[in-house]
Amino acid sequence: MKFLLLTIFIFFNTSAFSYEKPIDKKELVKHFTIKEIENIQIPEEWSLVKDIKYYDEVIQDYYKDLGSPKIVRELQANEGDKQCFDHLKKFDSILYKTSDEFFKMGTQLDWDSCIMYAKFRQFFGNTLNKIPDRNTDLLKNYLLYYSSTDSFNLQQGDNHYSYWKILSMLAQMYAVEKNHLGLSDQEIKMINEWFISRANVDLMDIKSQAKRGRCKIPEEYDEEEILRTSTDDCGTISNAHTVTRLLIGLITNNQELFDKGIIDLKYLMTFIDKDGVYVPYAYRGGLAISYSKNFLFYFSVFAEIFHTLNINFYEITIPSGIKIKDAFDFHYTIWDDVVPEAIIKYAKLNFGNKTHDWTELLKPKNERKTDGLGIYLPGWKEAMIRQSIRYVQTYRKDIYKNFGDKVYRKTLGYREQTPFGSNHALNLHAVIRANERYEGNISKIEKEKEIVSLNQKRLKENAKKLKMERQLQLEDQMEKFNELISLSKYIKKDQFLIIDNNQLNFISTQNPIIKDNIEFEVKSARIRGQLQYFNQNLKYFNPDKSNILYHFDKLELKTAFLKDGETEAVGFFISDPPFDKYLLDINTKIVEKCGRLIKSNKWLVILTKTNVNNKKIINQQKCMRKNYLQEGEEIQLLYKIISKSALTVQSYLENNL
Repeated sequence: MKFLLLTIFIFFNTSAFSYEKPIDKKELVKHFTIKEIENIQIPEEWSLVKDIKYYDEVIQDYYKDLGSPKIVRELQANEGDKQCFDHLKKFDSILYKTSDEFFKMGTQLDWDSCIMYAKFRQFFGNTLNKIPDRNTDLLKNYLLYYSSTDSFNLQQGDNHYSYWKILSMLAQMYAVEKNHLGLSDQEIKMINEWFISRANVDLMDIKSQAKRGRCKIPEEYDEEEILRTSTDDCGTISNAHTVTRLLIGLITNNQELFDKGIIDLKYLMTFIDKDGVYVPYAYRGGLAISYSKNFLFYFSVFAEIFHTLNINFYEITIPSGIKIKDAFDFHYTIWDDVVPEAIIKYAKLNFGNKTHDWTELLKPKNERKTDGLGIYLPGWKEAMIRQSIRYVQTYRKDIYKNFGDKVYRKTLGYREQTPFGSNHALNLHAVIRANERYEGNISKIEKEKEIVSLNQKRLKENAKKLKMERQLQLEDQMEKFNELISLSKYIKKDQFLIIDNNQLNFISTQNPIIKDNIEFEVKSARIRGQLQYFNQNLKYFNPDKSNILYHFDKLELKTAFLKDGETEAVGFFISDPPFDKYLLDINTKIVEKCGRLIKSNKWLVILTKTNVNNKKIINQQKCMRKNYLQEGEEIQLLYKIISKSALTVQSYLENNL
């Protein structure tokens, strides 16, 4: 009987636990050094985003029109803050499970939906109205609750995945928001201590070793014969685990935790082969492409962390003999129809393929199986370019010149809504561009200080000179303004009265919208552009009148060149904004008093030419002018400028349409 028990024990020990024997990372990484990241002393004060106002500017400039997934909009409309807060408070009982209904609102929520919702709230505020006003209340509530209670503990089974993914994304959000959550010193201390205690938990868990081993590298792929084990130990979870330790170590100024993160990172680097393949993602069968994109995200996060420490992560040489930038180069070759053999040889292993056999990769990308997971979706490559933008603009000018910051990826579904999908809580593009703006501003300030210190006297003289020049410019502008508001005069030429030419010009900024001509209209169009006087914008002439002059800088006005016998005129349709609120009622009263010229009272008609004997027309215009000049100062100014522009507009309509 004793012999039988001993045999059973040896059998199970050999078949299960010897295969799953954990690796001591500290022992492994002793066999190689990476001088750039060895023995880093972290700074006392560290920040990922140098100044949050520049981060806000970048969001406003680039992401204000980015759509939100259906689940986010539904949570926003159904007390999502409360639902998710109540749900995630129960973390210790949460099992990560994606709903078969693809996140439709109902009784079931998952942690991924709620964390992503918090990310959208942080980024956009009110997601329904797409107002980028940044609301971090939900993030703050999560952190205060978890850090003030004995919750959020690593459990067995699926919670291993949930634990590190949530903790990683909370750490990423905290790295951006720590100084902008309105926390007291005591609350910051409490949250920091909570993060440190949770990040110090060991990744491996002896009780669930028997379930693992899907990510073990066979000896034929491992020249050093290092038996690496566990999907969690070398895949997405280990990346999330490493990011958490590095970020929290820096945020909390905890050298010990940061050093653990360095050991973890060195360990991850052993999984990049000589071709640049990140092996744990590559051998997931038909999912090798979709998983490999996570390499670009996580290693771009590592790059930004080290960039804040003045280290170029991309130039680091790893154990396989290549540089990190070489691995990035490889991962930008996997997106098209032909998948490189370097990744196919691992994909054939089919570990963790979730029913997506490796042969899917032999098909053109648009024919590959998706089945809710997605082997390839349009926009992935563009999304990862944006996330790894520092690498692309530094090492891949060929990609960057065709992409640039102005190219927006199409909004995809829930999972890959970079930077808000299931694996991402950092928008690296926003972080990089925000810090560039900050550094650019600092550089500008330093240069200005240097100029001031070296050339104080010259600057004062220049300032005096500039002041005098500005004064002369103001005087010149006022003189021109006074000329501008003097009414155009009629001159006699042959048997006609003709409006005098002037320096008021119409500059078109868009093609006109041309309408079909009707009675008396020779040419008509809605013109778009600006009026300039002596080649200067009107709004700069007189600051006191800028509220009126501004309307001629972005002019959009329906106009018509009118002709009735020997009489020519220009009509300005004043029933549209902004002129309706100023002129329409007044023009109606004046037309009733003076009579109309060709058009209805919705038009301000300015005579440009008529026979000197046409007393009726001449008297009508005199009456119009007299009555308009009895109105308030703003109405007079509008009337005078429109009158003076009549000949210019007529010329434009005649010669350009």
